Amino acid sequence: MKAKATEVGRVVRVTQGHDAGSWCAVISVLDERYVLLCDGRLRTLAKPKKKQVKHLNPLPITIPVTGKGASGGPLADSDIRKALNAARDAYESNCGGHTTTDGEKEECAFVQK
Repeated sequence: MKAKATEVGRVVRVTQGHDAGSWCAVISVLDERYVLLCDGRLRTLAKPKKKQVKHLNPLPITIPVTGKGASGGPLADSDIRKALNAARDAYESNCGGHTTTDGEKEECAFVQK
């Protein structure tokens, strides 16, 4: 099953633009072409990045982007950073950094429990 980038909480890797290669979370879906992204560092919850879906590589991981944060208050940028770092570590440890013969990253299955 292919992951969809038009799902709130979906972790994506940006493929185009000056922030290519960065990992972000979808915090809002504007329409079928555009989403708002947050990484908790440069792109905060207060100032998310508007990005076209075709410039994103959705990963089979979701994180909570609504509700209460770890401190019991509203969700903060630090909660997004921690969740993205944990998702990246888990994804890369399961994939093991597999590459194809032409040097590109190989897709791998990731089962979220």
